[in-house]
Formats: sequence, structure tokens, C-alpha cells
Amino acid sequence: MLTLVLFAALAIPPQQINVISEANAPVVPDQVLAWQLEGLTQEEIQDEVGRRGLTQCADEPLLNALSAARANPETVKAVRHAKAPCPFWRLGLRLPGPNDYLYEVAGAILWSDWGHALHTMEVEVGKQPRNPDVRLVYAHLLRMSEDWITAYDAATGAVALAPQSPYAHALRSTICYHAQLPQCAVHEAVQFLKLRPEDAAAYIVLGHANELLGYDAEALLAYCEARRLHPGYAEIHEGLGRVHARQGEFEKAVTALEEAIRLDGNQADYYAELASVYQAEGYMPQAIKNWQKAKELEPDREEISLALANAYLAAEHYAEAIREYKELLVKAPEMDKAKTQLVKALRADGRTEEANEMNAEPEERLSQQH
Repeated sequence: MLTLVLFAALAIPPQQINVISEANAPVVPDQVLAWQLEGLTQEEIQDEVGRRGLTQCADEPLLNALSAARANPETVKAVRHAKAPCPFWRLGLRLPGPNDYLYEVAGAILWSDWGHALHTMEVEVGKQPRNPDVRLVYAHLLRMSEDWITAYDAATGAVALAPQSPYAHALRSTICYHAQLPQCAVHEAVQFLKLRPEDAAAYIVLGHANELLGYDAEALLAYCEARRLHPGYAEIHEGLGRVHARQGEFEKAVTALEEAIRLDGNQADYYAELASVYQAEGYMPQAIKNWQKAKELEPDREEISLALANAYLAAEHYAEAIREYKELLVKAPEMDKAKTQLVKALRADGRTEEANEMNAEPEERLSQQH
């Protein structure tokens, strides 16, 4: 939803004034910005850029101006690959409208500059404190950065300003779910459902909230209703898989999680959940395969790397387990669980001396080396 909202702003057409400079010099950023302010159309800007060429300085204002003018992908690609640094997306153009911040946030997201996107929204909340859409976008970005306390405040503000917005209630429920606030999560999910009773997403949110309360039967009903309305949401099948796994229904859990992966194979959590189901039943090859895929998708998630190493150890693949633990300890040297498990893996592999050295206190280890 956020992406659609942000990039919809980039489609706002400027006022049309048929004025084109006849200069023959390559197009520079300031010229494109001037054309935009004068109201040239997308086609007029593209024609002039194509006729005169681009400067070799592919800086942020030019990229921003071309995108705001809805230049075609080839033009933007040519600018982006010109020989010049482009470390940040900064908005050089300021149009007199309440949605201008969407240009800058969309650009920051495009360049994966989440810090700048968040800063932009912080500033905008100060400028438009009564605008629920501003708070909603801000809450969504905070959710993405897992700042649950600030996200909760932003979503609460959005609900207060727009109590009839189903998406404000949906986002607040999701944030409460992640912040482990079950009563809030359920209340907001119910409000979302009242406003959109035929929306599968409302039942997904309700299912999540019921899971948080430990109401698996109610969660199962919510996910089944979501599946009836729209079976194409991977989150439905992920939720079904979790509930079936807790109820000890192995085959149903595997089937549901495999369907979630079929619908969206880029979510590490789906593979991790499937790996956990397999591992709980002793199917270690299948568990390891799915832990490997989860790690491939999110190599920096320490809990996934630890789970993969533990699966190797449980399967008696000691060399692989030792490699994973050591790799993890390079990234997280203070992770005591990984240290303890590495010692176990070394002992199991017959490397007792190395295990003893790992287990020794720093002073003792130093004396052993001398």
C-alpha cells in the first residue's frame, strides 16, 4: 500500500506551458528544475533532453526532476549510470502542495535510504500534525525499521485523526501485534473488520491478534475466512501453518507453509517456520535445506544462522556446524549461545583440546598459549 501511495505522487502532472529553451548546451539539473516550475510536460522535457543530451553530472536534483516529470525508464537509466556519484536522493524541487514529501520519501526508498525517509517524515509530521496520512506513512516506515514504541505513537495519532480509516486501524493492530500488546491488536483488528468486512486482509490481521492471545481456534477460523475471500495472500497460509504446527498437525502445517512459499518465495520467515516444523519431527535433511534457504535470503539475521548451525549439530554434521558457529561468532562475538554450542560441536567432532581452549577463561587461555 505504501509503495502505491508514494509512487502515485510521482504521477501528478505539472501544469502545461509550451515553452522550450533553444540553447544547445547539454541539459543540466537546474534547467530541468526550471522547466518543471514553468510547467513543461513530460514529453517536452524528454524531447529536449534527447535533443541536447545530458550533462555528465548525474546528481540528485536531475534524477529527481526527471522522475517527477515521469521521464521514461530509458532516460532515468541513462542519467543514473552517468559518471557521477549519487549517494543520496534529495528533493531539489518543491511544489506547493501537501503531498510534496511523498516525492522525497519515494526517492529515499528507491535508493534504500531509510534513514533519510524517516527524517523526512519526522519533519513532515511537525509541518502537518493534523494530517492522518502523514502519520500513517510515518508509522509504516517506523514499522519497517522495527521502532515499535514510536510506531505505536504514530499509528495511534493516525487513528485519532481518521477513525474511519480502515488502514489506520490495520496498521495499529499490526504494530500492537509486534509490540506484544494483544488487547490493542485485537481491538484494532475488530475495527478494521467492521470497516471492511469483505477484506481478506482484515481477517489476516485478526488471525495474528488471536494468535498473540493464544486463541488458536479463533485464529484458525480467521485465516480460513481470509482464504475463502482471497486465497492468494501468502500470509494466510503462513498463519495456518503456524497454528497447525502448534496443534501438532504436521502434514497440514507443511502443506500450508509450502503454499506460502509458493506464493511468495522471498520471505526468510516462511522457510524458517517450515524448517522448524521439519526439525521438530526429526526430518533433519528437510530442516537443514530450509534453514539454508532462510539464511540465503537474510544472511545477517543472527537467529537464523544460529538455528542452521544447531540443525547441523543435531544432524551430526559437525564440520558444517563448527563452520556456521565460527562464522556467526565473527559477526556476533558476544553471543554466548553460539559459543556454548561451538564447544559442544568441537567435542562431538573429537576436537577436545580446541573445545577446552574455547571454554577457558581469557586469562587461562593466555597462559595456555605461552
